[in-house]
Amino acid sequence: MPTTEPPLLADVYPALVSFLDAALTEEGEPALARALARLRFHGWCTCGHACTYLITAPAPRASGAWIHVDDEEAPRVWLQLDQDRSSFAGMEICAFDLGPAPALDPHRPAALG
Repeated sequence: MPTTEPPLLADVYPALVSFLDAALTEEGEPALARALARLRFHGWCTCGHACTYLITAPAPRASGAWIHVDDEEAPRVWLQLDQDRSSFAGMEICAFDLGPAPALDPHRPAALG
């Protein structure tokens, strides 16, 4: 039986993808900005009810490298790079309003509204 791919992150959280695209482009990272269009929404980390780590690739793809997108003096989103550092394995949502939980994300953490 064929496996259904997770939805595109841009279909689940278009405002987040748009924000990250603009921020990465402004920071001189156009290749990483382009990678956002291919990210899949694999759900949220389940380590705890307050965890705000959004998964965009299977766990083995994650590297130990992170970059952050700031607003003023505080990080809004931490992006975890994948093994080849050409895309993202996930992201920690620190201070970004995702808006109402869409139907494609029925399990969003309570900490994110």
